[in-house]
Amino acid sequence: MMKRIGFYIGIVVVLIIGGSLLIIKGKDAVSHAESRKQGILEAEQTTIFYRDTPGAIVKIDTAIGNFVKQGDVLFKVKLAKGDKVDILAPNDGLISKISVEPGDQLQQGVPVAVLQKKTFYTELYIQESEINRFEINQSIGVHFPYLDSPIRADGVVTSVSAAPQFASLRMTRERGQADLSMFLIRISIDSSEDLLPGMTAEVKLDELTD
Repeated sequence: MMKRIGFYIGIVVVLIIGGSLLIIKGKDAVSHAESRKQGILEAEQTTIFYRDTPGAIVKIDTAIGNFVKQGDVLFKVKLAKGDKVDILAPNDGLISKISVEPGDQLQQGVPVAVLQKKTFYTELYIQESEINRFEINQSIGVHFPYLDSPIRADGVVTSVSAAPQFASLRMTRERGQADLSMFLIRISIDSSEDLLPGMTAEVKLDELTD
């Protein structure tokens, strides 16, 4: 009888100790997750518009996937009055979309191509209690943790704004309901041959100084 009681007591002790360890590890995991903010790496893009008088595309001097320099000729256009003009690349970057073909008629303001710039960015949602740790032009390290060889890149905070889509989220407090305020920050990152749009970008709050 005493052996059986001792056996049950042993089981209870093991369960208590195991549960305590799980709680501690769970808290550690939560704390670790809360100290990391993740977003998706995006490439800044600009749409190239036709700015001249009506005309027609007579030649396309680039292709999707081409890298171009600012000032490179992308399209040649013959105006209705007979003159010819060039559409130039406004920035360095990669041609990600071409919206016209030879012979297409153009009016002022028509989009002709999309240029992917050499600057990347990521956007992160930050809680109100943490937003004072970020400011415009702040230098910040950005990690890419899921690569075979994790990379740390230098970034700069370029904007901080309220995230109104979170206004409908509410959390219960002792006295009624209160809106859960969130903010959206954008971090600009120089492009690198090791980085591609769509990668997971991460900022570690414990690396920031208050």
